[in-house]
Amino acid sequence: MKQTTASNVALALALLAWPFCFYGALSQLGDFAPDTPRDVIDRHKLVSSIVLSTGLFSLFVSLVLSGFGFSGARYRAVTAIAVCFGLLLVVVAGMLQ
Repeated sequence: MKQTTASNVALALALLAWPFCFYGALSQLGDFAPDTPRDVIDRHKLVSSIVLSTGLFSLFVSLVLSGFGFSGARYRAVTAIAVCFGLLLVVVAGMLQ
Protein backbone atom coordinates (compact mmCIF):
# COMPACT_ATOMS: atom_id res chain seq x y z
CA MET A 1 0.00 0.00 0.00
CA LYS A 2 1.29 3.45 -0.86
CA GLN A 3 1.82 5.90 1.95
CA THR A 4 -0.67 8.40 0.55
CA THR A 5 -3.33 5.69 0.33
CA ALA A 6 -2.55 4.61 3.89
CA SER A 7 -3.03 8.18 5.10
CA ASN A 8 -6.34 8.48 3.27
CA VAL A 9 -7.58 5.21 4.73
CA ALA A 10 -6.38 6.28 8.19
CA LEU A 11 -8.33 9.50 7.97
CA ALA A 12 -11.48 7.72 6.78
CA LEU A 13 -11.18 5.09 9.52
CA ALA A 14 -10.70 7.73 12.18
CA LEU A 15 -13.84 9.55 11.07
CA LEU A 16 -15.89 6.35 10.87
CA ALA A 17 -14.64 4.90 14.15
CA TRP A 18 -16.02 7.60 16.44
CA PRO A 19 -19.73 6.91 15.81
CA PHE A 20 -19.06 3.24 16.59
CA CYS A 21 -17.27 4.19 19.81
CA PHE A 22 -20.04 6.58 20.84
CA TYR A 23 -22.81 4.09 20.17
CA GLY A 24 -20.94 1.26 21.87
CA ALA A 25 -20.23 3.28 25.00
CA LEU A 26 -23.52 5.14 25.30
CA SER A 27 -25.70 2.11 24.62
CA GLN A 28 -24.25 0.45 27.72
CA LEU A 29 -25.44 3.27 29.95
CA GLY A 30 -28.76 3.05 31.73
CA ASP A 31 -30.82 0.21 33.09
CA PHE A 32 -33.39 -1.99 31.49
CA ALA A 33 -36.94 -2.30 32.73
CA PRO A 34 -37.29 -4.96 35.44
CA ASP A 35 -39.52 -7.13 33.25
CA THR A 36 -37.05 -7.25 30.33
CA PRO A 37 -36.06 -10.85 29.55
CA ARG A 38 -32.48 -11.80 30.35
CA ASP A 39 -31.70 -12.95 26.80
CA VAL A 40 -32.65 -9.52 25.41
CA ILE A 41 -30.32 -7.83 27.90
CA ASP A 42 -27.47 -10.22 27.12
CA ARG A 43 -27.90 -9.77 23.36
CA HIS A 44 -27.94 -5.96 23.73
CA LYS A 45 -24.77 -6.00 25.84
CA LEU A 46 -23.07 -8.30 23.33
CA VAL A 47 -23.94 -6.01 20.41
CA SER A 48 -22.78 -2.94 22.37
CA SER A 49 -19.48 -4.61 23.23
CA ILE A 50 -18.87 -5.70 19.64
CA VAL A 51 -19.63 -2.22 18.27
CA LEU A 52 -17.37 -0.58 20.88
CA SER A 53 -14.57 -3.04 20.15
CA THR A 54 -14.92 -2.41 16.42
CA GLY A 55 -14.65 1.33 16.95
CA LEU A 56 -11.61 1.06 19.20
CA PHE A 57 -9.91 -1.36 16.82
CA SER A 58 -10.60 1.03 13.94
CA LEU A 59 -8.98 3.87 15.87
CA PHE A 60 -5.95 1.69 16.54
CA VAL A 61 -5.65 0.70 12.88
CA SER A 62 -6.03 4.35 11.91
CA LEU A 63 -3.12 5.28 14.16
CA VAL A 64 -0.96 2.50 12.73
CA LEU A 65 -1.75 3.56 9.16
CA SER A 66 -1.06 7.18 10.06
CA GLY A 67 2.35 6.19 11.34
CA PHE A 68 3.04 4.23 8.17
CA GLY A 69 1.94 7.03 5.87
CA PHE A 70 3.52 9.89 7.80
CA SER A 71 6.55 10.42 5.57
CA GLY A 72 4.52 10.25 2.35
CA ALA A 73 1.48 12.31 3.29
CA ARG A 74 2.39 14.24 6.39
CA TYR A 75 -0.64 16.56 6.64
CA ARG A 76 -3.23 13.83 6.16
CA ALA A 77 -1.48 11.61 8.68
CA VAL A 78 -1.38 14.41 11.25
CA THR A 79 -5.05 15.15 10.58
CA ALA A 80 -5.95 11.50 11.17
CA ILE A 81 -3.99 11.49 14.42
CA ALA A 82 -5.70 14.72 15.47
CA VAL A 83 -9.12 13.20 14.76
CA CYS A 84 -8.20 10.13 16.83
CA PHE A 85 -6.97 12.09 19.83
CA GLY A 86 -8.88 15.34 19.39
CA LEU A 87 -12.21 14.05 20.66
CA LEU A 88 -10.48 12.37 23.58
CA LEU A 89 -8.98 15.72 24.55
CA VAL A 90 -12.41 17.34 24.33
CA VAL A 91 -13.90 14.68 26.61
CA VAL A 92 -11.07 15.01 29.16
CA ALA A 93 -11.31 18.80 29.10
CA GLY A 94 -15.06 18.56 29.68
CA MET A 95 -14.54 16.23 32.63
CA LEU A 96 -12.06 18.62 34.27
CA GLN A 97 -14.49 21.55 34.36
